[in-house]
Amino acid sequence: NSAGFWSRSRARAKPQPRVVPLHLEAQSHTMDAMSVGLLFGSVTFWNFGVLLWLLAAALPAASAAIADGSPAQPVPVILDTDIGTFMDDSFALAMLLRTPHLVLKLLVTASHDVVGRARVAAKHLSLVGCDAVPIGIGVPSDNGTGALFPWAADYDLRAYRGGVRSDGVAAMWEVVESSPVPVALIEIGPHTNAAALLARYPRAASRVQIFAMGGSVVPHIKLPWGHESPVATTNERLDVPAARALLLPAWRGQTQWAPLATTVNVSLDGALWRRIGASPSPAVRVLLECYRAWWSESRRDTKCITHREASSLDPATSSPILFDTEAVHLAAGGLWLSLTPLRVNFSDDGHTIVLPPESRRGAVSSFALNWTGGEAARGGEAAGGRGGGGLAAFLSHLTDTLVGLPPGQAPDRPAPSRAAAVRVGADSL
Repeated sequence: NSAGFWSRSRARAKPQPRVVPLHLEAQSHTMDAMSVGLLFGSVTFWNFGVLLWLLAAALPAASAAIADGSPAQPVPVILDTDIGTFMDDSFALAMLLRTPHLVLKLLVTASHDVVGRARVAAKHLSLVGCDAVPIGIGVPSDNGTGALFPWAADYDLRAYRGGVRSDGVAAMWEVVESSPVPVALIEIGPHTNAAALLARYPRAASRVQIFAMGGSVVPHIKLPWGHESPVATTNERLDVPAARALLLPAWRGQTQWAPLATTVNVSLDGALWRRIGASPSPAVRVLLECYRAWWSESRRDTKCITHREASSLDPATSSPILFDTEAVHLAAGGLWLSLTPLRVNFSDDGHTIVLPPESRRGAVSSFALNWTGGEAARGGEAAGGRGGGGLAAFLSHLTDTLVGLPPGQAPDRPAPSRAAAVRVGADSL
C-alpha cells in the first residue's frame, strides 16, 4: 500500500521491507519504441470469458485494507490533470489542497488545450488563496476545450503569482530532482505527461510513485450516461502508449489505480451534500461556483462531451461522480480501500486487459477494486448515513476535508503547506 511506500523513503538507518513485487532499486531506464514494444507487444483483441475467470480468481486474493491511511511525513505531490472538462478534477484539486500531509508542489495540465486548462487551474488556485503553487503547461494533443473553459476565459496567466512554466514536463523533473524524498505523481488525466517525463528524464522514475485514476476490469457496472463496464476508460483511451508506460517497472513501486469498480461509487448527496452547500468556506464556495458554471455550459452545449452527464445532475441536490478524488485518496494512504495486484495491459482502444499471472505481457499493478466494507460497483445505497463500511467512511471523510475539517485542523482554515509550495523555474509565460 502507499503508506508502505512512504515509509520506505525514511532514513536509511531504519530500512523497511519491500511490499511491492516489481519495485526496483534506483537505476536508469530508457524508454523507446522497441523497449515498450518488447514488454507489451501489440494488443488488438481480448477474450471476455478469460477476463471474467481471471478476475474471479484475483478477487479473493485482494490485499488487506490499509491499516494506517496517514503517512507520518509530508508527501510532495505533482498533480497531472485535465481540469476543465469533467468536474471531478476540480473536486480532486480542492481535496488535495485541504489534505494536510499532501503538499502540492506543481500542477501540470494534460491533453487537448493545455493552456486553456492552465487558466482554469490558475483561476481556481487564485480564488482559494493557493496561487503560490506553480503551474506547468503539459503536452498538448489538440485544441479541444471543456465546459469549464468559459469560466476562466478572461484569466491572464501572466498575472498568476506562482508562475506558469511553458515546459511542464521539465518542471516535473525539477520537482523530482530537487525533492529529498520520493514524489507522488497523481494522474487524473491522460498520461501523456508522465510518459514524456519517463522518456526525457528516465532517472526520475525511481523517485516517483504513481497514483492513477483509470482502468475498468469489473463487468456489469452501469454508468449514468448509459454505458456498461468494462469500458475503455477516458484517461487510457486518449493515449494508450502513455497508459502502457505507467505499467513499466521503472517507476518506484507498482502503480496504484483508482478504477471504475470503486470510483463509480464516489458521489455526495443527502446530508453530506447539504453540509457542502451550507459551508461558508471560501474554498467550497469557489468549488460550487465552478460546478454551477460547468453544469450550465454542459447542458447548454448539446455537442459537449459532458452534456449527457450534466443533464442527469442537479447541483442543488448532489455532486457529480467524483472519480478523481479516489486517486488523491490513494496518495494520502488509501484508508478503507483494498488493493488487488493484477497483471494487466491496455488494448489499442484503451480497454484494460487482465492477463494470466505467468504472462510475459503487460505488468503487475495494484487496483483498488473494493472498499473495506465490501462495496464494489454501485448497486444500492452507499452514501453518508445510508449503508456502512469503507465507502461510507470515505464519503464522510471527503466531505470533512472539502469543508475544511481534516484531522487536527480547525474548520475552514486552509492547510498552511499549500501556500508554502515553491516556484520551480524561471521560464514563465
